[in-house]
Amino acid sequence: MLTPLSILLLLTAAPGGRVLVDRIVAVVNDDVIVASELDRRAEAAAGSLTKKQVLEQLINEQLMAQQIKEANIDVTDEEIRRAIADILRTNNITEAELVAAIEARGMTMDRYKVDLKSQLIRLKLIDQKVRSRVVIPESEIRAEYERKTRDESKEELINIRHIFLRWGSGANAKTRAQVTADAAAAKKRIENGEPFAEVAKAISQGPTASSGGDLGEMNRQQMIPELAKGIEGLEKGQLSDPIETDTGVHVVLLEGKRYKASATFAQSRNKIYQELYQREVEAQMDVWLDELRKQAAVTIRL
Repeated sequence: MLTPLSILLLLTAAPGGRVLVDRIVAVVNDDVIVASELDRRAEAAAGSLTKKQVLEQLINEQLMAQQIKEANIDVTDEEIRRAIADILRTNNITEAELVAAIEARGMTMDRYKVDLKSQLIRLKLIDQKVRSRVVIPESEIRAEYERKTRDESKEELINIRHIFLRWGSGANAKTRAQVTADAAAAKKRIENGEPFAEVAKAISQGPTASSGGDLGEMNRQQMIPELAKGIEGLEKGQLSDPIETDTGVHVVLLEGKRYKASATFAQSRNKIYQELYQREVEAQMDVWLDELRKQAAVTIRL
């Protein structure tokens, strides 16, 4: 952003005695936005915004800059230090790692601190002008919780055990048939009364053998596809037929099913409040900028 006085710095001598001036594309009260600045920002947007949208952003930034100057808002070195400490803590990184990440982006730490200071100053302005307008009633938090729990899909959790018998390296059709027969025999032992866990401990070749084949609780997406398909239709306490996979054969016991309970209102309240609060801050920010725009003298020369 440039003040009228700074326009003088844009005057350069051109061949033939002509004078070239960076064209003004907008005037915001007593400040101007020039074409070169608009072009730089439009290029940085990489086509995600039109030139007109970029100009609107620059006008809003200029209006905010004028408000910052009017309110005499500043940020101390100590506030910048605390902000950096918060960044390190939130991202669980060291200061050396932060510096390395900044330099990898082609920026110096000093430049980063300048940009951070600008952001903190803007946040102070928003605190003063916008956040004071935001109130989130408890009834709205409760209504949003009820909407979320009503709309969320219920996740089915399945508790299973399995016996796993490997094909073995280079197994031929005869060997695979024998492994499948052994799995069927294991199922028969369980159907005849032997505890599943004891049979699993005795013959299973998977990493869960020592725990009686306990795979714990999981949803179907966490299972290998063959197992998920092989237990379709099973009820609590039922056994699957031998299920063949690329590595071997499984016999599965379905120990139970349940739907994952939704988080309680108390568990969800703070997160929902923050979502609603941020949404309302953004809405009030737009209202406030519209008010500034109506009060300002803005001329667009694009």
